[in-house]
Amino acid sequence: MSHNALLARSLLLLVGGTTGSIVTPAVAQSSAPTQLERVTVTGSNIRRSDVETAGPVQVITAAALRASGFTSTQDVLSHLTANGQGTLAQGFGGAFAEGASGLSLRGLGVGATLVLIDGKRMAPYPLGDDGQRSFVDISNIPFDAIERIEILKDGASAIYGSDAIAGVVNVVLRRTHVGGVLRADFGTSARGDGRTRSVSGLWGFGDLARDGRNVYLSAELRRQDRIRYADRGMASRDFSAQGGYDLSLGAITPFNANPASATGYVKSGVGGSDVKYFLPGCDQAKLAAKACTFNDTWSDVQAPTENTNFVAKLTQDLWRDWQLSASAGHFRRTLKNGSAPASTLTNGYQGITSGPGVTPTLLPVVDATYLPDTNPAFPQSARDAGLGSGTLYYQFGRDLGPRLTDIDSRATRFAADLTGRLGAWTVEAAVGYSEVRLTLANTGAIDPVRLQAALNDGSFVPGQPASAAVLGTFSPTLKRADFSRLWTGQVKAGTELAWPALDAPLSLAVGLDYFRRTQHATAPAQVAAGRMSGVSNSFTIGTQQVGAAYAEVVAPVTKALELTGAFRYDRDDVSGGRANPKIGFKLRPTPGLLLRGTASRGFRAPGPAENGAAGLTILAGAIDDPVLCASGDPTTAGSFPTQCGINVGTIQSTTKTLKPETSTAFTLGFTVEPIDRLSVSVDLYRIELKNQIVPGGSGELARGTNLTAIPQVQADGSTLDVVPPVAPIAYTTAGYVNANSTTVAGLDLGVRYQRRLDGVGDYSTELMWSYTSQYDLTIDGATYRLAGTHGPFTMSGNTGNPRSRIQWSHTLAREDWSLTATIHHIGSFRLTDPSYVDPAGNRYDTCYRALDGNWASTIFSEEYSAGQVPRGARCRVASFTSVNLHGRYRVSKHLSVHGSVTNLLNRRYPDDWNTYGQQTLAPYNPSLHAAGAIGRYFSLGASYTF
Repeated sequence: MSHNALLARSLLLLVGGTTGSIVTPAVAQSSAPTQLERVTVTGSNIRRSDVETAGPVQVITAAALRASGFTSTQDVLSHLTANGQGTLAQGFGGAFAEGASGLSLRGLGVGATLVLIDGKRMAPYPLGDDGQRSFVDISNIPFDAIERIEILKDGASAIYGSDAIAGVVNVVLRRTHVGGVLRADFGTSARGDGRTRSVSGLWGFGDLARDGRNVYLSAELRRQDRIRYADRGMASRDFSAQGGYDLSLGAITPFNANPASATGYVKSGVGGSDVKYFLPGCDQAKLAAKACTFNDTWSDVQAPTENTNFVAKLTQDLWRDWQLSASAGHFRRTLKNGSAPASTLTNGYQGITSGPGVTPTLLPVVDATYLPDTNPAFPQSARDAGLGSGTLYYQFGRDLGPRLTDIDSRATRFAADLTGRLGAWTVEAAVGYSEVRLTLANTGAIDPVRLQAALNDGSFVPGQPASAAVLGTFSPTLKRADFSRLWTGQVKAGTELAWPALDAPLSLAVGLDYFRRTQHATAPAQVAAGRMSGVSNSFTIGTQQVGAAYAEVVAPVTKALELTGAFRYDRDDVSGGRANPKIGFKLRPTPGLLLRGTASRGFRAPGPAENGAAGLTILAGAIDDPVLCASGDPTTAGSFPTQCGINVGTIQSTTKTLKPETSTAFTLGFTVEPIDRLSVSVDLYRIELKNQIVPGGSGELARGTNLTAIPQVQADGSTLDVVPPVAPIAYTTAGYVNANSTTVAGLDLGVRYQRRLDGVGDYSTELMWSYTSQYDLTIDGATYRLAGTHGPFTMSGNTGNPRSRIQWSHTLAREDWSLTATIHHIGSFRLTDPSYVDPAGNRYDTCYRALDGNWASTIFSEEYSAGQVPRGARCRVASFTSVNLHGRYRVSKHLSVHGSVTNLLNRRYPDDWNTYGQQTLAPYNPSLHAAGAIGRYFSLGASYTF
């Protein structure tokens, strides 16, 4: 077997973990020497013909992207087995970075994974994850223009600088293309909804080897329709069959005597009775009979989206060995997220001003929304009872519809590279510019002051049609236009140096990097002024400049042993300088065995949202008011139920003195070919992350001055409006601090096998298994073991921390057709998070305690209040396995057809009572189990080449 054939076979490891890979042609058995092209691979600055590096790299080819059965880049990348806790899914409508998707390699958060396009940084999404962590939105990356995706599952700050703590994802676009390709696809779920339509074209001309020039243009359009929770039976809030309460919208419950109402009712004011006076559409008898309930028609499993992508690239030979490459891309994505319609503010409202240069200030209290007797909708029964006004309970679904966020994200990218030789040196110079412009338009939110004015003057009559102009007076469209920009520049040079002590020349690369990042995101004026209810207020304004110098060497000590070393120094204009080294080795003791390993240091510099001019007002999650709901039980006599499990606003500010997060990473692995055409790899990893930047500071509770009467549970179990002894919590305050540390460890197992089946075709199978053996979070000197739990709760979308993720594909192919089946498996995990402590001091280290504060403890409150884990709530999120099937058939030389089925077995998502997704009362984890909510999905398409 030739050296090149052996090398090619060893490279099967690199695609051994590809998503939905197709069969790879059999390796040629030839002794003729072949000149291999020298290329730069992800995780190195040195051009080489041997593309295996000391660190583990996974490659997903363009063919494997197609064979996955998916039609978007985010779907492929979100199924990476190394993608873990903290991953951000577009389906999580409650995310702070609404509408975006982000990767979290090794479960260290989206801010610890560096995403590159053609080896260069891309401007991050203007809104950070949790308002803090910067990341590249992978849902805005084109699909058809990709040549391959390289995933380095190793720390790489010594090569790329900040953010590459957990690994690097490098999306490599096509280098050249000659000819044309037209492609069209159509997909629909087994239930006939959620349709997708996509068309794409690729055209290029010029043979680079013959003409010295190549130009190509790629364009694609993809549309995806919505799938609602209601379409999947996930909108029902009646849990009586599971032993819980019926929490249907509009139904009275033991802990909520004043349910939301689509038709409306009024109650007497402060100190009055609990009698309801109904507007037309409901009455006391109907309410008691649950005949006034209504359904959730706004929550989406799959939001409606549209992607439009253009990529153009010119590659031009210049003189001698010099070449110029220039590319441009424009990636646009639009989508619409829906949430529950706004309701009147029956507990009153107190806004907070917050914005650039503004000291947070509580505004005067706005009393509970009331309906005066001068309004035509005022019930006659209330007049007969002598009321001149009454607190109005009314949801605006019929008037305003659900609250909607229209998201329009436009990413633009320009890059130019000049490469050539100066004597013995290969020189590369590159410049780039990218930006992401984000427009968000919120509709359906309420200005409580202007709403009250419209009720008072009678311009708005609940239950009667209203003009857009009238509705706009108290529910204006809220627009924000944010952007993120990135300028990059790089110069590097490489050469080979004869070294007497080495078996072959030493390869050396040195270079300089520079990038300048600007982030500008501000809330709509009405939101910043504290006028609007239920809309997050955030802003980030800042610039970050980084200059870096680096060097890298590859030293072939013997024919069997190669050593590598890299060093990089980054200087940030805000947080100072940071030096990061990396060493590695690659040892081939026998032709069928390769050993490799790395040791490196890394860092993540604080960004503008953490140490710039930034701040945000967010909902901190459900807590119990320590005074007004001291027992934590909304049914306890004396409790004010509306102050149990409340979403309290937190004003998060920046800290100028933050230090960078730092990491130490190790990998050790091997590749072995025990028999012909079988390749097995095992890579161990360990990453220790210190000085993590987390919300901290005083965490003080700030109470308002709103002493409006609110419901209180009486001794007989009934509720009565009572003035509370203290005002409800208005907000909490927090800054950022360097505090926690996290250690993660585990292994990746890759297996690939190929075989020719006589008379049948070529068979290949590929397995990638990622296993997390350790995920330890240390807070104030105490270490909590979170692998296989739901922790840490506070990271991103609270996705959970499964130990195992598996992809296993099987492909059978002949010359004109191929068929690929891919199995995706996500392991089970517990609901607990022993690192989390609620405001009452309870640690969520048992199933019973982990259910506290989420909907399960409310739905099944009778069992829970008796100290029992409710039978209707699972303590473990079950494992989830789905199967995708993809087929391709070549009809003629130019025409081929293809089809796929995702979630072939129609597996349902497992219940997850602790993910943020369960806030809709559907215990569903959109980050991990979206396929189980969508169900079986069919796609059919064709491509034509010319």
